[in-house]
Amino acid sequence: MNHFMKKHIYLFLLIALAFASCERLMMPKPKKYSATQLFEEVWSKMNTGYAYFENKGIDWDSIHNEYMFKIADTFNTQQVYDTLSQMLNILQDDDISLNAGFAQSYYKKPTFYKEDFNKQLLEKTYWLGAEKTGPLLYKVIDSCGYIYYGDFNQDVTDAQINVVIDRLKGLGMKKGLILDVRNNPGGKYDNMFTLFKHMGYDTAGYDYSVYLYQSAYKKGPARDEFTDYVGTFMDKNNEKKFAKKIRVLTNRGMLGVGNLFATGSQGFFNVRTMGDTTGGGNCGLTTSYELSNSWILTFPSTKVRTAGGFFMNDGVAPDSTIHTTATDEAAGKDTIIEAAIDNLWGR
Repeated sequence: MNHFMKKHIYLFLLIALAFASCERLMMPKPKKYSATQLFEEVWSKMNTGYAYFENKGIDWDSIHNEYMFKIADTFNTQQVYDTLSQMLNILQDDDISLNAGFAQSYYKKPTFYKEDFNKQLLEKTYWLGAEKTGPLLYKVIDSCGYIYYGDFNQDVTDAQINVVIDRLKGLGMKKGLILDVRNNPGGKYDNMFTLFKHMGYDTAGYDYSVYLYQSAYKKGPARDEFTDYVGTFMDKNNEKKFAKKIRVLTNRGMLGVGNLFATGSQGFFNVRTMGDTTGGGNCGLTTSYELSNSWILTFPSTKVRTAGGFFMNDGVAPDSTIHTTATDEAAGKDTIIEAAIDNLWGR
């Protein structure tokens, strides 16, 4: 290597080192935080944003006074996470979470309810030979249409629903429709409203709006600063309707938007819900906030009630409570589906 080449290589290295040094100078230093500062940040964000303090009957100020002595700046990361998670779990709300990257904390409600949903039995019997369009699984059982929709995160369109309605009629649906949404974990509001557009039925000279549910939104930092409740409606429309009689099947496995769908369905004059109370949980908007150490705090920030003014945190009761039985399951029958068929037949 000649002298000219060595000189230029050295010059390049000097420039590269200079740029690296400048980059280090311009890069912002990671923000320092203490355990007590993080505690105050979490408590404060919940204090000004969480929607359900009045429902919980918990004195959040007393929780602050208790936990300010339970956390110390000498804590390691795991101890800070565990202490903050313990504080949040006092609210017993499974829609509150603390995501630290290495772990995510959320409250898990103890469940002592019947599942009322045997997927293996359904696959062997009721779903056997079913057709599928988009996320909708469907067939005709004893002159009754049957549709299973298991996840509101799976997009469904008007065009897909129209195909299913026409196909069910072609297969011999005469008595009405069973819409099975059991074990639906919730998801997108848009898909719920798409289904609602195909409920109800057209009657000449009769206009209607269905009152689905009502919501109140945060308008200030005080715990009781919410807007007045605003109703959500589904107006009569020209979409093709499922059937003149619809039975919606519910169970404890329905969460989030599933609760809204259950209570909204009850507003339609041609719909009855059958099965068990839904699983409850938050039905409105949630807020996610990035803490100073980059952890993510998520909590409900909107209050939602049924059209009748009842909170849905503990679930929505069906019009007719029915549970599956061991005797029916042993005989290969789903008690709730069979009850819906009998109801549509008027038996």
